[in-house]
Amino acid sequence: MSLVERLESIAREKRARIARLGFRDASAWLGPPAGFPLAREADLPRLRALLGEFGIEGALVSHWSGLTVSPEHGNRALFAALEGAAGAGGPRLLGVATGVPLLPAPAGGGPPAPLPGVAADHPLLAGVRLFPRSHNFPLAAWMVGGLCDWLVERRLPLFVWHEETDWPALHALASAFPALPIVVETQARKILYHSRPLFGLLRACPGVRVETSNLVGADFLAYAARSFGARRLLFGSFLPVNDPLAAMGMLLDAELPEEEVRRIAGGNLLELVEGRSLMAGGTGAVPSSELRATSALPGAGRFPLLAQNTRSV
Repeated sequence: MSLVERLESIAREKRARIARLGFRDASAWLGPPAGFPLAREADLPRLRALLGEFGIEGALVSHWSGLTVSPEHGNRALFAALEGAAGAGGPRLLGVATGVPLLPAPAGGGPPAPLPGVAADHPLLAGVRLFPRSHNFPLAAWMVGGLCDWLVERRLPLFVWHEETDWPALHALASAFPALPIVVETQARKILYHSRPLFGLLRACPGVRVETSNLVGADFLAYAARSFGARRLLFGSFLPVNDPLAAMGMLLDAELPEEEVRRIAGGNLLELVEGRSLMAGGTGAVPSSELRATSALPGAGRFPLLAQNTRSV
Protein backbone atom coordinates (compact mmCIF):
# COMPACT_ATOMS: atom_id res chain seq x y z
CA MET A 1 0.00 0.00 0.00
CA SER A 2 1.40 3.38 -1.00
CA LEU A 3 1.66 6.31 1.40
CA VAL A 4 -1.23 8.08 -0.32
CA GLU A 5 -3.40 4.97 -0.09
CA ARG A 6 -2.52 4.55 3.57
CA LEU A 7 -3.45 8.16 4.33
CA GLU A 8 -6.73 7.79 2.46
CA SER A 9 -7.47 4.63 4.43
CA ILE A 10 -6.80 6.41 7.74
CA ALA A 11 -9.06 9.29 6.66
CA ARG A 12 -11.89 6.86 5.84
CA GLU A 13 -11.50 5.13 9.20
CA LYS A 14 -11.64 8.43 11.08
CA ARG A 15 -14.71 9.61 9.14
CA ALA A 16 -16.46 6.34 9.95
CA ARG A 17 -15.57 6.72 13.62
CA ILE A 18 -16.85 10.30 13.67
CA ALA A 19 -20.18 9.06 12.30
CA ARG A 20 -20.40 6.37 14.98
CA LEU A 21 -19.62 8.75 17.85
CA GLY A 22 -22.53 11.12 17.20
CA PHE A 23 -20.76 14.48 17.61
CA ARG A 24 -22.72 17.40 19.07
CA ASP A 25 -21.14 20.84 19.10
CA ALA A 26 -21.29 23.14 22.13
CA SER A 27 -19.85 26.13 20.25
CA ALA A 28 -21.10 27.11 16.79
CA TRP A 29 -21.53 30.74 15.79
CA LEU A 30 -23.54 32.95 13.45
CA GLY A 31 -22.70 36.49 12.34
CA PRO A 32 -19.48 38.41 11.71
CA PRO A 33 -16.67 37.05 13.94
CA ALA A 34 -15.02 39.60 16.22
CA GLY A 35 -11.25 39.59 16.55
CA PHE A 36 -10.68 37.04 13.78
CA PRO A 37 -10.18 39.10 10.61
CA LEU A 38 -9.52 36.07 8.39
CA ALA A 39 -12.63 34.17 9.51
CA ARG A 40 -15.55 34.11 7.13
CA GLU A 41 -18.99 34.96 8.48
CA ALA A 42 -21.53 32.13 8.61
CA ASP A 43 -25.24 32.58 8.07
CA LEU A 44 -27.48 29.71 9.09
CA PRO A 45 -27.48 27.85 5.74
CA ARG A 46 -23.68 27.92 5.61
CA LEU A 47 -23.35 26.89 9.26
CA ARG A 48 -25.72 23.96 8.75
CA ALA A 49 -23.76 22.92 5.67
CA LEU A 50 -20.46 23.06 7.57
CA LEU A 51 -21.83 21.05 10.48
CA GLY A 52 -23.14 18.42 8.09
CA GLU A 53 -19.88 18.34 6.15
CA PHE A 54 -17.95 17.51 9.31
CA GLY A 55 -20.46 14.94 10.55
CA ILE A 56 -21.76 17.00 13.47
CA GLU A 57 -25.34 15.95 14.26
CA GLY A 58 -26.42 18.84 16.46
CA ALA A 59 -25.12 22.12 17.85
CA LEU A 60 -25.64 24.88 20.33
CA VAL A 61 -25.55 28.07 18.27
CA SER A 62 -24.67 31.59 19.40
CA HIS A 63 -24.56 34.95 17.62
CA TRP A 64 -21.54 37.24 17.53
CA SER A 65 -23.79 40.32 17.67
CA GLY A 66 -24.66 39.42 21.26
CA LEU A 67 -21.06 40.36 22.05
CA THR A 68 -20.29 43.06 19.54
CA VAL A 69 -23.59 44.99 19.17
CA SER A 70 -25.88 44.25 22.11
CA PRO A 71 -27.42 41.23 23.84
CA GLU A 72 -30.86 42.18 22.52
CA HIS A 73 -29.67 42.52 18.92
CA GLY A 74 -27.78 39.25 19.06
CA ASN A 75 -30.63 37.32 20.66
CA ARG A 76 -33.19 38.57 18.16
CA ALA A 77 -30.95 37.67 15.24
CA LEU A 78 -30.08 34.26 16.67
CA PHE A 79 -33.58 33.05 17.47
CA ALA A 80 -35.09 34.48 14.29
CA ALA A 81 -32.58 32.38 12.34
CA LEU A 82 -33.20 29.26 14.42
CA GLU A 83 -36.97 29.59 14.19
CA GLY A 84 -36.71 29.74 10.42
CA ALA A 85 -34.81 26.45 10.37
CA ALA A 86 -36.80 24.54 13.00
CA GLY A 87 -38.06 21.22 11.67
CA ALA A 88 -35.69 21.21 8.71
CA GLY A 89 -33.47 18.26 8.00
CA GLY A 90 -29.80 18.14 8.86
CA PRO A 91 -28.07 18.99 12.15
CA ARG A 92 -30.39 19.82 15.05
CA LEU A 93 -29.80 23.31 16.41
CA LEU A 94 -30.55 25.06 19.70
CA GLY A 95 -29.59 28.54 20.86
CA VAL A 96 -27.38 29.98 23.59
CA ALA A 97 -28.65 33.47 24.38
CA THR A 98 -26.55 36.38 25.57
CA GLY A 99 -27.64 37.31 29.09
CA VAL A 100 -27.31 40.33 31.33
CA PRO A 101 -27.44 40.86 35.12
CA LEU A 102 -30.90 41.45 36.57
CA LEU A 103 -30.01 45.09 37.26
CA PRO A 104 -31.27 47.67 36.74
CA ALA A 105 -35.01 46.99 36.81
CA PRO A 106 -37.04 48.24 33.81
CA ALA A 107 -38.06 51.90 34.01
CA GLY A 108 -41.72 50.98 33.48
CA GLY A 109 -41.77 48.53 36.36
CA GLY A 110 -42.12 44.78 36.33
CA PRO A 111 -39.41 42.14 36.63
CA PRO A 112 -36.11 42.64 34.81
CA ALA A 113 -35.50 40.63 31.66
CA PRO A 114 -32.38 38.45 31.91
CA LEU A 115 -32.45 37.68 28.18
CA PRO A 116 -33.15 40.83 26.16
CA GLY A 117 -34.83 40.12 22.85
CA VAL A 118 -35.92 36.52 23.51
CA ALA A 119 -38.68 34.97 25.60
CA ALA A 120 -37.45 33.20 28.72
CA ASP A 121 -39.48 30.12 27.80
CA HIS A 122 -38.41 29.97 24.14
CA PRO A 123 -38.42 26.28 23.11
CA LEU A 124 -35.07 26.61 21.32
CA LEU A 125 -33.28 28.18 24.31
CA ALA A 126 -30.66 25.79 25.71
CA GLY A 127 -28.29 28.04 27.67
CA VAL A 128 -27.10 31.55 28.48
CA ARG A 129 -23.71 33.13 27.95
CA LEU A 130 -22.30 36.13 29.79
CA PHE A 131 -19.54 38.46 28.59
CA PRO A 132 -18.60 40.16 31.89
CA ARG A 133 -15.39 41.82 30.74
CA SER A 134 -16.71 43.07 27.40
CA HIS A 135 -20.03 44.20 28.87
CA ASN A 136 -18.48 45.85 31.92
CA PHE A 137 -19.77 44.00 34.95
CA PRO A 138 -18.12 41.65 37.44
CA LEU A 139 -18.85 37.93 37.41
CA ALA A 140 -19.77 37.99 41.09
CA ALA A 141 -22.74 36.64 43.03
CA TRP A 142 -23.76 40.11 44.17
CA MET A 143 -24.09 41.14 40.51
CA VAL A 144 -25.22 38.01 38.63
CA GLY A 145 -26.70 35.99 41.50
CA GLY A 146 -30.27 36.73 40.42
CA LEU A 147 -29.54 35.46 36.95
CA CYS A 148 -27.84 32.36 38.36
CA ASP A 149 -30.91 31.58 40.49
CA TRP A 150 -33.07 32.06 37.39
CA LEU A 151 -30.91 29.60 35.45
CA VAL A 152 -30.98 26.99 38.23
CA GLU A 153 -34.78 27.18 38.38
CA ARG A 154 -34.98 26.53 34.63
CA ARG A 155 -32.17 23.94 34.57
CA LEU A 156 -30.20 25.98 32.05
CA PRO A 157 -26.38 26.10 31.94
CA LEU A 158 -24.25 29.22 32.08
CA PHE A 159 -21.51 29.63 29.46
CA VAL A 160 -18.47 31.89 29.98
CA TRP A 161 -15.32 32.35 27.89
CA HIS A 162 -12.36 32.00 30.23
CA GLU A 163 -10.93 35.29 28.91
CA GLU A 164 -14.09 37.17 29.89
CA THR A 165 -13.37 36.82 33.62
CA ASP A 166 -10.69 35.46 35.95
CA TRP A 167 -10.23 32.15 37.72
CA PRO A 168 -11.00 33.36 41.27
CA ALA A 169 -14.31 34.80 40.03
CA LEU A 170 -15.22 31.53 38.34
CA HIS A 171 -14.35 29.58 41.48
CA ALA A 172 -16.36 31.91 43.71
CA LEU A 173 -19.43 31.77 41.45
CA ALA A 174 -19.31 27.99 41.04
CA SER A 175 -18.94 27.61 44.82
CA ALA A 176 -21.87 29.94 45.47
CA PHE A 177 -24.14 28.12 42.99
CA PRO A 178 -23.21 24.42 43.12
CA ALA A 179 -26.46 23.41 41.36
CA LEU A 180 -25.68 25.61 38.33
CA PRO A 181 -23.80 23.93 35.46
CA ILE A 182 -21.09 26.40 34.43
CA VAL A 183 -19.40 25.72 31.10
CA VAL A 184 -15.95 27.29 30.93
CA GLU A 185 -15.24 27.90 27.26
CA THR A 186 -11.69 27.70 25.97
CA GLN A 187 -12.00 30.75 23.71
CA ALA A 188 -10.77 33.10 22.55
CA ARG A 189 -7.21 32.35 23.75
CA LYS A 190 -6.19 28.69 23.83
CA ILE A 191 -5.96 26.87 27.14
CA LEU A 192 -2.25 26.16 27.38
CA TYR A 193 -0.65 28.36 30.01
CA HIS A 194 -3.99 28.46 31.87
CA SER A 195 -4.13 24.71 32.40
CA ARG A 196 -3.26 24.72 36.12
CA PRO A 197 -6.08 27.07 37.21
CA LEU A 198 -8.50 25.26 34.91
CA PHE A 199 -7.67 21.88 36.41
CA GLY A 200 -7.78 23.35 39.90
CA LEU A 201 -11.25 24.73 39.18
CA LEU A 202 -12.44 21.32 37.94
CA ARG A 203 -11.09 19.67 41.09
CA ALA A 204 -12.72 22.18 43.43
CA CYS A 205 -16.09 22.69 41.71
CA PRO A 206 -18.02 19.61 40.51
CA GLY A 207 -20.57 21.73 38.64
CA VAL A 208 -18.00 23.11 36.22
CA ARG A 209 -17.69 21.69 32.69
CA VAL A 210 -15.13 22.54 30.00
CA GLU A 211 -15.76 23.10 26.30
CA THR A 212 -12.84 21.63 24.37
CA SER A 213 -12.40 23.59 21.12
CA ASN A 214 -9.21 25.28 22.32
CA LEU A 215 -7.98 22.80 24.94
CA VAL A 216 -4.81 22.23 22.99
CA GLY A 217 -2.08 21.06 25.37
CA ALA A 218 -0.57 17.63 24.77
CA ASP A 219 -2.74 15.06 26.60
CA PHE A 220 -4.74 17.80 28.38
CA LEU A 221 -8.05 16.29 27.31
CA ALA A 222 -7.18 12.76 28.39
CA TYR A 223 -5.70 14.05 31.67
CA ALA A 224 -8.87 16.01 32.45
CA ALA A 225 -11.07 13.00 31.67
CA ARG A 226 -8.99 10.64 33.81
CA SER A 227 -8.60 13.07 36.70
CA PHE A 228 -12.03 14.73 36.87
CA GLY A 229 -14.33 12.50 34.81
CA ALA A 230 -15.16 12.43 31.13
CA ARG A 231 -18.64 13.78 31.89
CA ARG A 232 -17.07 17.19 32.63
CA LEU A 233 -15.92 17.69 29.01
CA LEU A 234 -18.02 18.98 26.08
CA PHE A 235 -16.89 18.85 22.48
CA GLY A 236 -16.92 22.27 20.81
CA SER A 237 -15.69 23.38 17.39
CA PHE A 238 -15.95 27.21 17.44
CA LEU A 239 -17.19 27.09 13.86
CA PRO A 240 -16.74 28.93 11.57
CA VAL A 241 -13.58 30.43 13.11
CA ASN A 242 -11.90 27.10 13.86
CA ASP A 243 -11.68 23.94 11.80
CA PRO A 244 -13.70 21.28 13.70
CA LEU A 245 -11.20 18.60 12.72
CA ALA A 246 -8.67 20.12 15.12
CA ALA A 247 -10.87 19.54 18.18
CA MET A 248 -12.17 16.26 16.76
CA GLY A 249 -8.64 15.02 16.19
CA MET A 250 -7.63 15.73 19.78
CA LEU A 251 -10.55 13.63 20.97
CA LEU A 252 -10.17 10.82 18.42
CA ASP A 253 -6.48 10.43 19.29
CA ALA A 254 -6.93 10.68 23.07
CA GLU A 255 -6.02 7.50 24.95
CA LEU A 256 -9.45 7.02 26.49
CA PRO A 257 -12.03 4.23 26.52
CA GLU A 258 -14.42 4.46 23.59
CA GLU A 259 -17.40 5.05 25.86
CA GLU A 260 -15.69 8.10 27.36
CA VAL A 261 -14.83 9.39 23.89
CA ARG A 262 -18.49 8.97 22.93
CA ARG A 263 -19.57 10.89 26.01
CA ILE A 264 -17.29 13.81 25.24
CA ALA A 265 -18.21 13.82 21.54
CA GLY A 266 -21.91 14.32 22.19
CA GLY A 267 -23.35 12.43 25.13
CA ASN A 268 -22.45 15.04 27.72
CA LEU A 269 -24.04 17.80 25.69
CA LEU A 270 -27.22 15.75 25.36
CA GLU A 271 -27.27 15.46 29.14
CA LEU A 272 -26.77 19.18 29.55
CA VAL A 273 -29.74 20.11 27.34
CA GLU A 274 -31.74 17.00 28.34
CA GLY A 275 -35.45 17.52 27.48
CA ARG A 276 -34.82 19.80 24.51
CA SER A 277 -35.42 17.12 21.90
CA LEU A 278 -33.99 18.84 18.81
CA MET A 279 -30.53 17.89 20.04
CA ALA A 280 -31.54 14.26 20.47
CA GLY A 281 -32.89 13.88 16.97
CA GLY A 282 -36.56 14.87 17.34
CA THR A 283 -38.51 17.87 16.13
CA GLY A 284 -40.91 18.36 19.03
CA ALA A 285 -41.40 17.69 22.70
CA VAL A 286 -40.54 14.25 24.01
CA PRO A 287 -43.71 12.53 25.34
CA SER A 288 -43.74 12.13 29.10
CA SER A 289 -44.35 8.42 28.66
CA GLU A 290 -41.01 8.11 26.87
CA LEU A 291 -39.26 10.07 29.60
CA ARG A 292 -40.68 7.75 32.25
CA ALA A 293 -39.79 4.66 30.25
CA THR A 294 -36.16 5.66 29.85
CA SER A 295 -35.65 6.57 33.50
CA ALA A 296 -35.01 2.92 34.34
CA LEU A 297 -32.26 2.51 31.75
CA PRO A 298 -28.61 2.52 32.84
CA GLY A 299 -27.23 6.05 32.92
CA ALA A 300 -30.59 7.77 32.54
CA GLY A 301 -31.09 9.42 35.96
CA ARG A 302 -32.03 13.06 35.51
CA PHE A 303 -31.14 12.91 31.84
CA PRO A 304 -33.44 10.48 30.02
CA LEU A 305 -32.46 11.60 26.54
CA LEU A 306 -28.95 10.30 27.11
CA ALA A 307 -30.29 6.78 27.50
CA GLN A 308 -33.00 7.27 24.88
CA ASN A 309 -30.61 8.09 22.07
CA THR A 310 -28.47 4.98 22.48
CA ARG A 311 -27.47 4.86 18.84
CA SER A 312 -25.31 7.95 18.94
CA VAL A 313 -24.47 8.66 22.58
